[in-house]
Amino acid sequence: MNMRQLVCTVTGILAIAGLNGCKTENEHRSAELSNGRMIDDKHVNEQVREGLKMDPVYKFNDVNVSTFGGLVQLSGFVSTEAEKEKAQGIAQNVRGVLRVENGIAIKPTPPPSATGHTNTDNRIYSQ
Repeated sequence: MNMRQLVCTVTGILAIAGLNGCKTENEHRSAELSNGRMIDDKHVNEQVREGLKMDPVYKFNDVNVSTFGGLVQLSGFVSTEAEKEKAQGIAQNVRGVLRVENGIAIKPTPPPSATGHTNTDNRIYSQ
């Protein structure tokens, strides 16, 4: 084997080895889940979002939903513990949900000022 053939062979092997590692995020995910499970997760995600949106008391505008393998993750902010529990209950009652990880945080209330009023307009001096 002459030097030119050796260089071409080594270059070809390196090119093939390099292309093997080039996978997109979706290809990695599809390797972890079947197409049917990915479709199910998408449907579950839509159903949980719709349930949160349609709640007659709370609208859950600041709550995010992610689903992977039947596990639903809730994140974002609500005003009360009751809202957090309600969001979890809505998610748990959707068909196809295996488990809910509730990472929703309660929004902190602003501390009252010395006058007892909250400084919501951020003015230092009164006008």
